[in-house]
Amino acid sequence: MITRPVFDGHIEVTPMDLPLVPLRTFHLVVIYQSLNKAARQLGVTQPAVTQQIQRLERSVGMRLFRRDGRRLVPTEAGQTLETFARRIFQLTDAARDALEGALAMRTGHLRMGASRTAGAYYVSPLLDRFKRRYPSVRVSLSVGNSQMILASVLDFALHAGLVAGRPETSPLDAIPLIRDRLLAVLPREHPLVRKRALAFEDLARYPVILREPGSTTRHLIEDAFRSRGLTVEPSMELESNEAIKSAVAGGIGVAIMAHAAVAQEVAAGRLVARRLREPLSLEFALVYHKDRVLSPVLAAFLALLPAPARGAVRKEFAGATGRNRLA
Repeated sequence: MITRPVFDGHIEVTPMDLPLVPLRTFHLVVIYQSLNKAARQLGVTQPAVTQQIQRLERSVGMRLFRRDGRRLVPTEAGQTLETFARRIFQLTDAARDALEGALAMRTGHLRMGASRTAGAYYVSPLLDRFKRRYPSVRVSLSVGNSQMILASVLDFALHAGLVAGRPETSPLDAIPLIRDRLLAVLPREHPLVRKRALAFEDLARYPVILREPGSTTRHLIEDAFRSRGLTVEPSMELESNEAIKSAVAGGIGVAIMAHAAVAQEVAAGRLVARRLREPLSLEFALVYHKDRVLSPVLAAFLALLPAPARGAVRKEFAGATGRNRLA
């Protein structure tokens, strides 16, 4: 309800209207913190998004956003509304998923996410297995760093995501799937090539190339250096494994990367990989929201990952990369 004073001293009370279309637009603007990004997601123009937000603000009689530099952030009223909007659209998504499930998996849409390393090297066999079983279900894959994928799962934009590490966020369930060892990656003519195993102290003497902030791989590597009393200042920060491999091959620095990420280049002789004297592994888990009504497509995907299958996934990747011998 909205109360408005009138001139005779009485209070006019009118019901508050919460139209769903502007509410959906509001929800996306909160997620992306940008009118332009929300417009692209909706397939409309930015002025159309602005009009929807203005319509919603008129309906509730309050400002819902404020500017923070280039970002749009919700006001206190906006934060309150977003709490309920997230639940509303969780239920509408669940209703759609349930109706899709009523068609006995003849249709539907599985929205998956993966961190960049997982998206490039690990997720394809999982999605291929699902598509062979349910060929009529549409599958889409979003790739970003682990923080971005976790945020999308938390916002119910994705059914699930394959990310490095185990999330500390309590609303998420995690199924451990894959473990891959990390290796020191060197140019072919690098002085450290003479050693069969490398310590972190060896690598700290050379320029180190790392992934971008927010990457779980980077966080794991920085923690490993820090725990040994070493400081690593990246000579370059790159958002993709392919870019890191190119930089290493060009002699710009050294890197620490997952075995699967460098197996082909090592086999072809373009890069050299060495074991770390103190082993370091990267673990990947499938995460999904505990509070999300389990949709038929997600339930079907999870059903293809029983405990024996999870072990098979580990062996599959170990076998794929294990054929490439490393000193």
